Amino acid sequence: MPVLAPRHAIAAVYAGLFFGIGVYMPFFPVWLAGRGFDPALIAFALALPMSVRLFTTPLGGILADRSGRPRATLVFYALMTALCFAGIALAPNAVLILVGLGLAASFWQPSLPVLDAYAVARRAEGVLDYGRVRLWGSLSFIGGNLLAGLLLGGTLVAALPHDTVIWLIVAGSVGAAAAALLLDEAKPAQRAQKEAAGRGLVGLAPVLLVGIGAAALIQASHAVLYTFASIHWHGEGLSDTTIGLLWALGVIAEVVLFHSGTRVTRRLGAEKLLLLGGLAGVVRFGIMALGPPPLLLLALQPLHAATFGCTYLGTVELVARHAPAGRGASVQAMAAWATAIAMTAATLAAGPLWEAFGALSFLASALLAAGGAVLAVVAGLMRTAQPQSAGSGG
Repeated sequence: MPVLAPRHAIAAVYAGLFFGIGVYMPFFPVWLAGRGFDPALIAFALALPMSVRLFTTPLGGILADRSGRPRATLVFYALMTALCFAGIALAPNAVLILVGLGLAASFWQPSLPVLDAYAVARRAEGVLDYGRVRLWGSLSFIGGNLLAGLLLGGTLVAALPHDTVIWLIVAGSVGAAAAALLLDEAKPAQRAQKEAAGRGLVGLAPVLLVGIGAAALIQASHAVLYTFASIHWHGEGLSDTTIGLLWALGVIAEVVLFHSGTRVTRRLGAEKLLLLGGLAGVVRFGIMALGPPPLLLLALQPLHAATFGCTYLGTVELVARHAPAGRGASVQAMAAWATAIAMTAATLAAGPLWEAFGALSFLASALLAAGGAVLAVVAGLMRTAQPQSAGSGG
C-alpha cells in the first residue's frame, strides 16, 4: 500500500522541482554576477540551458511515453539534476559553470513535461484535481523565493555565502527524487502507444500547433524579467528579502488561480486562457518598461497569475484535449520544446537589449505577449470553425 495517496505524492514531486526553480529564477543571475559574469554572459548562461532543452525535452517526453515508466524517469532526472548543480557550486571557472548548466538542463528541463503528462493522465482517471495538485509547486516556488532571500539577506541568520543558492537547488532536486519514488508507476504502455510516441508532429491537430505557438511566445515574454529583474531591482536599492517577496507575490496570485484552476479552465477553455495570458503580458511588461516605483511593482506582480499561470493551464489543457492517445508526455514535451525555442531566442536577445536600453527592454516583452495573444485568437477561431472531439482532458 502506498505511503501517500497519489495526489499527495504528485504534489510532493511538484514541490521539490519548483522549490529549486524558486531559488534559481530570482537569485541565480545574481549568483552569476557575483562570479564575475557581465550582462551579456549572464544572458548567455541563462540561455544555454534553454538551448540544451531544445534537444533533451522532446527526447525526455518520448522516453517517458515509450518506456511507460514515468516514475523511474523522474527519479533519474532529479538525481542527475542534483549532481550537476553540485558540480556547478564547485566549478572553479566560468567555462565549467557553463558546462554544468548544460548538463543540468539535460535532466532538469524535461522533468516538468513528464510530470505534467503523468498528472493529467491521473486526472483523467479521476484520481486528482490537476490545479490543486499543481499549486503545491507554486507554493514551493514561493518558499524557495522567500527562504533564499531571507538566508542571503541575513534576515533569519547572518548572511550565508551566495553558493547557498546552488545548494538549495540541489536540496530541491533531491527532495523531488525522494517524492517521485512514492509515485505509482504507470501501467505498461501498449505497443501501439509506444509506436505513437515517436511520431513527432504527424497527426497533431492544427489548433494544437497554433496554440502551442501562442503559449511559446507568451512564456518567452518573461525572458527579460527572468534574466534582469532581480539585478535591476538590486540596482534600484531593493534588498534580497524584498526581491524575494516581489517574486513570491506574483506566485501567490498564481496559487490562487491554480486552486480554482479546474473551474477556470472549464469556463474559459484553453484558447481563452492563452489569450488572457497574452493580454496581461502586454499590460504588465508595458508598464515595467516605464520603470515603475516599488509600490506599483507590488500591484503588477499579481499579473503573473495571468501571464504565466493562465498560459500554463491553457497549454496543459490544450495538450490534454488534442494530443493523440499514448502521446501525452511527448506532446507536452513538444510544447515545452516550442517554449524553449522562443525563450532561448528571447533570452539571448535580452542581453544586448538590456545593455542598450535598460528597462525599456520590457517593451520587447510586451510585443512577444501581443504576438501570443494574436495566435490565441487564431487558435480559438480554428477550434470554433472545426470543433475537435473530446480528448483526454475536460
